[in-house]
Amino acid sequence: MNIIFIHGMNQQQQTAQSLEKRWLNLLEQSLKNIHQHCQFSYLKQHFRMPFYGDLLSRHHLENTLSASTLMPQTWPHIPFIHPAKTQAQHAKIDEHQPETIPLPEMQMNDSHSFQHELHELGALSKDYALRDFALLMNYFPKLHATLLQKFLVETYLYLSNPHFIREVHQRIHKQLHTSKPNVLVAHSLGSVIAYHFLLLHPELKITHFITLGSPLAFRVIQGHLPQPIQRPKAILGDWINFYSHDDFLTAFPLQKAPFDFSPAIINHQIRTSIDRPHDIDGYLKHPDVINAIVNTFKNPAQTMYFSNIPARLF
Repeated sequence: MNIIFIHGMNQQQQTAQSLEKRWLNLLEQSLKNIHQHCQFSYLKQHFRMPFYGDLLSRHHLENTLSASTLMPQTWPHIPFIHPAKTQAQHAKIDEHQPETIPLPEMQMNDSHSFQHELHELGALSKDYALRDFALLMNYFPKLHATLLQKFLVETYLYLSNPHFIREVHQRIHKQLHTSKPNVLVAHSLGSVIAYHFLLLHPELKITHFITLGSPLAFRVIQGHLPQPIQRPKAILGDWINFYSHDDFLTAFPLQKAPFDFSPAIINHQIRTSIDRPHDIDGYLKHPDVINAIVNTFKNPAQTMYFSNIPARLF
């Protein structure tokens, strides 16, 4: 068995070796936290990561997206903080809507706790504003595509450049073997790449497909993928999608059309880092995510443990 990890964007400053070391360190620490460190040697032995961050540099392009790039200068004048009004004007569009999560109350017991609460409040406010901004952009796919081209160069390259797509897919193909089962774990843009690759290779044997912080819910992403949107035939077992409402790029589950597949995608909401809600650290450090990965090779022929979790949790 191979356990293939496909990374997300903004990795052009990394090397294949440095990124693999970082992910393995995160996985090892997470396994220790859930008292499953004995599984690390097997995971490390079967760990594979096709690296494509250097391809962006080859195209002499730089991904300039950061949270501050889209941050407003004055909070009280943000017209997109409340997406409910936008929904009312576009009632005919059935979109994925993030749940309303109240900001935490500030506890001012001492100066240290006050600073901590103020930091968390600021971080959450930023994440919710960017999430609502991303939601608004979903109503205007052409504008969303413009933002992707300007700020998400890596995503735009993959979706629009056949040469870039071919180069990325070639690196993934080197790590996959049709003669043995594979587990595929993909983060962020990596989930878009993985989904597209699996559509093109139905002969593969993917026992489990795990997506972390996937932007597939956005129509501008879907519009650049082969149509119709469908469950890849290469996925023989569960497709489990972890998403976070704090993550402004991927705040939606993959459950409504066009993702109303059978068998259904198992959506599982988690909380990630307040400071970096879309970063891989927040996903790989979550016990549900690491348990899902471990269960793919501990019980490869059995249904995932999520099948026993009440549906209301998804």
